[in-house]
Amino acid sequence: MLRLILLLSFVAVLALGFLAVLGAVRVLAGDRADKEPDPMPPPFRRISYIVLIMLMLGVTSGWLGAA
Repeated sequence: MLRLILLLSFVAVLALGFLAVLGAVRVLAGDRADKEPDPMPPPFRRISYIVLIMLMLGVTSGWLGAA
């Protein structure tokens, strides 16, 4: 049962990551004249947080780094 919950949460995180990547591509495709661009746009910041959560989930569940 726990594996099913982990699998569903992993799929949900992947879906959120995919939507964040689509949002980032859409932002980069548009022409905007900003005075000073951010060092990291919010969509990419969101993507990095999602990847961090996936990494923590993988390490704690034993999918990554299991010996």
